[in-house]
Amino acid sequence: MKHIQGFVLALLLTSGFVLMTGCEGTGTQGKGLMSSSGRSGEMLVVCADTYWKGSLGDSLQAVFMAPLEFLPQNEPMFFMSQVNHENFNAIYQKQRNILYIDISDQHSVARVSIVKNKWASPQIIVSFSVKSEEEAIQLLSMKKQRIMGLFMQSEMRRFQKAQKAQQDRNIDKKLQQYYKLSMIIPKGFVFAVRNEEFCWLRKETKYWGQSILIHFQEYTDTAMLQQAHIIANRNAVTKKYVFGSIDSTYVQVDEKYIPPVSEYFNFNGQYAMKTQGLWRTEGGDFMGGPFISFSILDEKRKRIVTVDGFLYAPTDDKRDLLRQIEAILLSTKIID
Repeated sequence: MKHIQGFVLALLLTSGFVLMTGCEGTGTQGKGLMSSSGRSGEMLVVCADTYWKGSLGDSLQAVFMAPLEFLPQNEPMFFMSQVNHENFNAIYQKQRNILYIDISDQHSVARVSIVKNKWASPQIIVSFSVKSEEEAIQLLSMKKQRIMGLFMQSEMRRFQKAQKAQQDRNIDKKLQQYYKLSMIIPKGFVFAVRNEEFCWLRKETKYWGQSILIHFQEYTDTAMLQQAHIIANRNAVTKKYVFGSIDSTYVQVDEKYIPPVSEYFNFNGQYAMKTQGLWRTEGGDFMGGPFISFSILDEKRKRIVTVDGFLYAPTDDKRDLLRQIEAILLSTKIID
C-alpha cells in the first residue's frame, strides 16, 4: 500500500490545473453579476477578423473543435464563434467561455491570464497577450492541454450546478445507506438493479438512455487498477446484470472499433483510474455507445469503488449527454 500512497502524492502534485508561471496569471472578479449566456460547449473567441480567417483561426479550431474522443460519430469538443474587439459589447461579454486574444507589438512577453466571473457568472476568460500571430500560435501549442482542461472544468461545474438543483435526495440517501457513497443523481433516474455488490441507475426517454453503474471489489493487488483487469471486471459485471433489448444479449466493452483508454486520475485526492471507450451488445442485438468509468481506491475499506456511466442515443448527438453522465460520476464522494 505504501507505493500506492506515494503515487497518490505524486499525482496530487502533478495533475492539478495551475496556470501560474512567470508569464501567466489568474484572477477572480466580484459578485452581483448577471447570469452568463451561451450554449453548452460553446466558446467565444475575441480576435481580429484577419487572424480568425488566417493561420491562428485554423490553429484554434484544430484544437478546440477537434472531434471528441470515444464517440461513434464525430462531434466537436466545443462549438466556436468569433467577434472582433470593436464589436465585443455587453451582449458578447455575457458569454460563459471566452478566449480573448490581444496581439500587439507592445507586448514584450507572451502571457496567458485567467479571469473568472468578470462580466457575468459563471464565466471563465482566458486571455493571450502576445506581439504576433506566430507567437499566439506557439503559445496555444504550449498551453492547449491546460486551457482545454480549464474550459472543461467550467463545463463540468455548469452541469453539476444544474444537477444539484434537480438532485433526487432519496436516491442519495439510499446510496449512503447501502454503499457509503454520496452522488448527485438528478431526478428522472430510477433503480434498475440494486443489491449488495451492484447498483444500476437509469434514465430513459423516447430517444436516448443514460445509465450509471456502481460496483465494488475487495482490493488485494495493484494489478486490479490496471486496464486489463478493469475491462475484464466491467465485462463480467455487465454480462451478469446489464442486458440488451433481446433476451440473452448483454453489454460488453467494444475493444475493436475504438480501443478503450485508461489513465491515472486524482479523484478528489484519492487514487483512481479513469477509463473511456465504447460498449456494444453481444448475442445478436445491435446496440452500442460510449462509456466512462472511474475505479477509485477506497483505502479505508480496502475496496475498489467503480462508478461507471454509459449512453445509448442512436439518433441524437452524444457529447452533452455523455458530459452530463461524467458530471454525475465526478460528484461521487466516499463517506468516512
